[in-house]
Amino acid sequence: MVLGILFYSGRKSIAAARSEEEKERAVAANEAKTAFLSNMSHEIRTPINAVLGMNEMILRECEDPAILQYAESVRTSGNTLLGLINDILDFSKIEAGKIEILPVDYHLCAVLNDLVNMIKPRAVEKGLFLALDFDKEIPKQLHGDEVRLRQIITNILTNAVKYTEKGSITFEIGFEKTESEPDCILLHVSVKDSGIGIRPEDMKKLFLEFERIEEKRNRNIEGTGLGLSITKNLLEMMGTSLQVESTYGLGSRFFFTLKQRVVSWKPLGDYEEAYRELYKVHKKQKGKFTAPDALVLVVDDNEMNLVVFESLLKSTKVKIETAESGDEALKLTREKTFDLLFFDHMMPEKDGIETLHEMRAQEENPNRNTPVICLTANAISGAREEYIREGFDDYLTKPIDSETLEDILLTYLPEEKIKTVEMETESASGLSEEFAPLNGLESIDVRQGIENSGSKEAYLSLLEIFYESLEEKAEEIEKLYESGDMKGYTIKVHALKSSARIIGAASFGEEAQKLEDAGKGEDIDYIREHQEGFMENLRKFKAPLSEMFREEEKGKELDRPEADAALMEVMYDEIKSAAEDMDCDRLEGIFSEMEAYTIPETDAERFAKLKEKAGRFDYEGMMEILCS
Repeated sequence: MVLGILFYSGRKSIAAARSEEEKERAVAANEAKTAFLSNMSHEIRTPINAVLGMNEMILRECEDPAILQYAESVRTSGNTLLGLINDILDFSKIEAGKIEILPVDYHLCAVLNDLVNMIKPRAVEKGLFLALDFDKEIPKQLHGDEVRLRQIITNILTNAVKYTEKGSITFEIGFEKTESEPDCILLHVSVKDSGIGIRPEDMKKLFLEFERIEEKRNRNIEGTGLGLSITKNLLEMMGTSLQVESTYGLGSRFFFTLKQRVVSWKPLGDYEEAYRELYKVHKKQKGKFTAPDALVLVVDDNEMNLVVFESLLKSTKVKIETAESGDEALKLTREKTFDLLFFDHMMPEKDGIETLHEMRAQEENPNRNTPVICLTANAISGAREEYIREGFDDYLTKPIDSETLEDILLTYLPEEKIKTVEMETESASGLSEEFAPLNGLESIDVRQGIENSGSKEAYLSLLEIFYESLEEKAEEIEKLYESGDMKGYTIKVHALKSSARIIGAASFGEEAQKLEDAGKGEDIDYIREHQEGFMENLRKFKAPLSEMFREEEKGKELDRPEADAALMEVMYDEIKSAAEDMDCDRLEGIFSEMEAYTIPETDAERFAKLKEKAGRFDYEGMMEILCS
């Protein structure tokens, strides 16, 4: 009997030892995974920093509308990639218990403005109506984790757009006061969509990591499948939870209530107006600046990162010296005095922390007390505190944000070396003056058009193309409708829809979307009922756009000689040759040269059509015009 007890006891102790060993292995594996993801963050963010940084310089300095559009696509895709990496890192940090909630004072109008500007272009691109319902009585300044609040709402809004093919997204913000805590409010956030909805049996998968409901149906939707899991965990850390209501096939509503302390009870009012007022104050405090007498040292083992850094600060006129290793940096800091130092954290042989410690220990080093900023791709929570403990004054994450970099300079450079300059911003009134002919045309959102196009210059170019091809497109659609060619009609309406959305004509784009859907569904009755009104609305763009472009051309033509028949013949031959070779640069040069002449009335329409086709790289269309 005693032997049996001892044997049983021995089995228990072996099982306990094995259990303890398995736990230790699991903890070690989790720590290894977290370390791997942290290192992966650095390795992936370094090339992304170079790509996005150089692309930023293209957006700043290039004036070619086509290249600007390509660069905007690079920026969008790069930020999407960065978002995927951040999702994986956040999930890793949550698992490791390293996520922190860091409350600060924040302006609600700035949060709402950024969220709307982030989601609106995505919704417009898909033809979705974005409805906003913000309670104007919400206190305008609150205290909470602004960064995590933005992240949570961004995840919910992005999901709503991803899983909604047509219809609308409704974004609501409300609040209620709390009797027990008079200095706090309960912030109510809700996002409702008319998307695919969720089956009851799929609800349990909704918050699982790396899971996507109806995988086959949603295979083309980008993402890691971590967004809602991260959102749920963050809200639970903030003392609340994410609620879901959904009807399959009709849509879903995601909502939560979050307690926030009130900093100012002044009501929000119109969030856009509140943001403009806040921006004016911020602009007066900050402003653009130059610092031509300031000397900065940047240390990074990646040459591309150094090029990006210098490019981002080109407009500030700051003198920049660079080094590619810790030892090279130490040599430079012993030789001359800098106003500010930037050390990359992870460098071979001697990293940024070791370089900093060695420099601070050198009593004769003239930069012993110079502010030092850590450059890092380490996105792990608590990084700032770690770097400050090591002796850095601040840190800057990669990819480097140009505004954050300028803020760092304003904070740490000597005041006497900073020279403020007048901000060259486009006020609402300045914008309306330039686009005055569109003032009475509520169907075009000029600001949205500029945002969609990448710059004001690119937008003007796209507006001109839209104007010059408007009548041709209208005639094509009418002919296809009258001939009963619904397939051709649907294709042309689809193309017009895309053009309308790009120039900021969202409501007209929605009309085109409905006609396109009717064409695809062979709903002839709907097309017959709406065709006339649709064409009437299309031609309403003509008069104001004509005022913008034709009057401008007439004014220029007064000082130009008229091109004679011989010149026109040579010009057509040159255009034909360039079109055959698909040489867009030659075509651009030909049309630029012809700007010095007034085009004869007999050739005006033909020339305008050729220019419009060239702007769209439609070489086949150009050949048809030239050979007709």
